[in-house]
Amino acid sequence: MIFMCTSIVYENKENNFFLARTMDFSFPLGGSPIFIPKDYTFYVDNDSKNFDVQYSFVGSGRHIEDYLFADGVNEEGLGVASLYFSDDANYTALDDEAEHFLAPHDVVAWLLSSFKTVAEVKKGIASQTIKAEECSVIGNVLPLHWIVSDQKGETIVIEPTKAGLIIYDNPVKVMTNSPDFSWHLTNLNQYNQLSNTTLKESSYHHFLAKGNGAGSGALGLPGDYTSISRFIRTAFISEHIEKVGGFEESINVITRLLSSVFIPKGIKKKENGKDDYTQFISYMALNDCSYVINYYETNQLFKVDLKKMSRTQHEIKEFKCSKELQIELLQ
Repeated sequence: MIFMCTSIVYENKENNFFLARTMDFSFPLGGSPIFIPKDYTFYVDNDSKNFDVQYSFVGSGRHIEDYLFADGVNEEGLGVASLYFSDDANYTALDDEAEHFLAPHDVVAWLLSSFKTVAEVKKGIASQTIKAEECSVIGNVLPLHWIVSDQKGETIVIEPTKAGLIIYDNPVKVMTNSPDFSWHLTNLNQYNQLSNTTLKESSYHHFLAKGNGAGSGALGLPGDYTSISRFIRTAFISEHIEKVGGFEESINVITRLLSSVFIPKGIKKKENGKDDYTQFISYMALNDCSYVINYYETNQLFKVDLKKMSRTQHEIKEFKCSKELQIELLQ
């Protein structure tokens, strides 16, 4: 199975940070924004894995035996997103003797529940074991890796590999899917000719080759939907896109940025004929401690104010979002 997602960290003019991602999958995941209060206990399959929520959080999730999350932000401004890492994810075997461990699909909730900063995550995850445990929603072991960012913009990538759990600092603030993150960084060296300027004229003996006008500096920018190309395209656009101030303005710019990797239905077909498409885009405002989501079917954006929820809400709350298209009639 090959599924696609793209994630970025955007810094606005006010030095506020946003972790955002596309969720690309081939069947409806049925996720919705869910608020988890402090002191809730996650009861997962093995008692040794149960953990308490130290920091309330909100993210895109679904309730099965317990709550599973694809991403989210906590009350301290730590943001986490899980993306597919097919063919490369390598977990500890289920029969390993480690008493305390996590399943891949529990990592997002555990990180958001337990840590305030990326520095804390680095220390905490280093001693954690992630076992190859099946996710009941999908029916197999989810091959995942994770991007984590905080209110200072510190960003890391966590990847389970044959060599163990690898933690990378993420200087480009982008993550997609396989190959591994270090491969993507090396590959980025092949595109250092890209720019947001116009190419200059070049002489070839007695022939003067003129540039193709505005945008010609981006000639060679990959345009397909593979993980490799999406990484390059997103890194380039993220580097040059305008820096704006304000919450709503930042959400708008991030939407335009991720539109370059948004996958409509029909563009990417699986072997069984099903569409792999962008089911939603989620935005985690790390300094504002809020969560925004936009679904494929609608132009509406839905926001959860985590600071307010943490003060007033002491029970789990799942939000239902309308997926109707909103069109204003002018008269």
